[in-house]
Amino acid sequence: MRENIAAKAIDAGGKLTVKSALNPILWLCAIVSIPGLVAIQFINPTPIWLVILVCGPVVTAMLGFLILLFVDRDKLQSEEYQIRKQTLEYMQQKGQALPSPVNDTELITPPDLGQMLEDQQ
Repeated sequence: MRENIAAKAIDAGGKLTVKSALNPILWLCAIVSIPGLVAIQFINPTPIWLVILVCGPVVTAMLGFLILLFVDRDKLQSEEYQIRKQTLEYMQQKGQALPSPVNDTELITPPDLGQMLEDQQ
């Protein structure tokens, strides 16, 4: 049973890609806070450093979310969303026609850096 749970957790961690700016701190919460909460139950006089270690990542994640919510909401979106948005903004700046919803490859393909530099000169 334990091997099955551990194998699933390792498999899920290997497939995960960073989707937003908060994913790394959320993983830190899972890696540090959950085992810390289990350890607190078995340590009778709970040391203050352990409580800080358990609560630190959770408080950091909440503060990070609030800061990003008010300062830069786009960072809370997925990477795919950000790339598509930047591509559309770039196309609008250059006066190109927006791609049709059927041809989605134009949204995903990053612009050519050499072409961008030539266009600016």
